Amino acid sequence: MQVRARVRHEPDRSYAVLVEGPDGEVEVGCTGKTADLWALAQAGAARLFGENLGADNLTLHVPQPPYGQDGQWVRISAVANRDDPSESADIGVLAQAHWFGHEGAWFVTVTGTGTGIVPSEHLDFEPVVTDEEVAAFHTYITATAAS
Repeated sequence: MQVRARVRHEPDRSYAVLVEGPDGEVEVGCTGKTADLWALAQAGAARLFGENLGADNLTLHVPQPPYGQDGQWVRISAVANRDDPSESADIGVLAQAHWFGHEGAWFVTVTGTGTGIVPSEHLDFEPVVTDEEVAAFHTYITATAAS
């Protein structure tokens, strides 16, 4: 059996998980963390079908959020582990984001530290950007490409 689930982006930037059940699509839960999406989809599918489904039997589609554009400037506003200096150093730093649908998150390039996968809830999509920050970003990208 193959079960489809999808995420609906809510206006408050939370996520609703919907599973295609025997009687149509059913909302099975809501969360503010992308890390919880898969577990919500699995638990909802188990309730609807009476069995636990593995990764081979459950497909979860996370569309690009309506508040983000590929290539736009963002700031990292939170990290998974604030106590880790390698992560917390990125808080507040200007970055460029591209949607990475396979992960349901953003592929973000951060000046000075490189690229990584960042969930939507960790990004400020309306940052104030200075010309100096943009120049530093482009200098970093150019230097990285040349090495």
